[in-house]
Parts: sequence; structure tokens; C-alpha cells
Amino acid sequence: MQEIIPVIGFVAAYILAKWTGHSEQALYWATAVLMLGTVLQLLWLHQRKKAISKQHWLTAIAILVLGSITLILKNPMFLKWKPTIVNLVFAAALLVSQWLGKTNIVQKMLGGVFTMPDALWRRLNLAWAIYLAFMAGLNLVIAYGFSDDFWVGFKLWGSGGCAILFFFAQAYVLRHYLNHEEKPQD
Repeated sequence: MQEIIPVIGFVAAYILAKWTGHSEQALYWATAVLMLGTVLQLLWLHQRKKAISKQHWLTAIAILVLGSITLILKNPMFLKWKPTIVNLVFAAALLVSQWLGKTNIVQKMLGGVFTMPDALWRRLNLAWAIYLAFMAGLNLVIAYGFSDDFWVGFKLWGSGGCAILFFFAQAYVLRHYLNHEEKPQD
């Protein structure tokens, strides 16, 4: 849940810059806040001795590198590429895990929730890879084809909403494979 805090800071800084008449600088202010929020989040996790996942590190590095380039070159398109790059890296990792090792990434993550045949795990892993590749492409369509306001709104509501819908659609389709905890007998 704490992963969304830098994104909320990004959107809040963007809106605040727009409201205070700094529309031309809104994405740059928001980028700086996103970068600061990401660093503070990593420091907070480290301070609390919480594990920082590879996913979290990849996202943080992408934010810091592409955010820095955005601010230095004054070109927001670098930051807008971040979701595409991260989604494509994750999609590639899912596909590689499908062919290397005994279990793919999705099975490792959800193996305690679902009991399914290996073929279904492979299809679910592939479905996630396709979904992430689709979202990567959709991000680029929106980044290049729509306004900054629309892209920021999509970043907050659209991509999150798509992820929730995709997750619940999977849960519905796979509901018969859910592991059910046995209730203790009285």
C-alpha cells in the first residue's frame, strides 16, 4: 500500500501547480515530488527493517533515472515512459520465468492462494505478461496522444483501475482453484 504514496504526492503536486497558475511547470514539480517521495519511501522501509523487493527497486531506479532526465532536459516524455519500461521489464521477467526454473513468478506469488495444474499456471503467467505488455503500449498511446492532464489522470485512476479489474476477473475465473482453509471443528 505504501507504494502509492509517492504517486499520490505526484498527483497532488501536479494539481497544486496547475491551481496556482504554474501549468507549464506542473509535470516538473510533480516529478520532483515523485522522486523525493520514492527516496523517502525507500529510506522509511530501510529504517523499519522491511524488505525492499526487486520490483520496488526497479520502479525506484526507473523513477529516479527517468525523473532526473525529465528535469534536466525539461522533457516530460522521459517520465511518461517509466510505466512502459517497468511494465515491459516485468512482462519479460514473467516470460523468462515461464521457461526457466520449476515454477514461474505468478505461481511463486500465488501458489499459496490457488492449487492449479501446471498448464493453468503457465496460462496465468502468460496472461499477466500479455496484460503488462498491453498496459505498456496503452501508456505510450496516452502519453503521445493525449494531454498531460489526461495522462496524469490515467496514471492514477486508469492504470490502477485496469489492474483491479484484471485481478478480479482472474479471481472470478480461477475461483474453483482457491485454497480453502478448513475451519476447526468444535
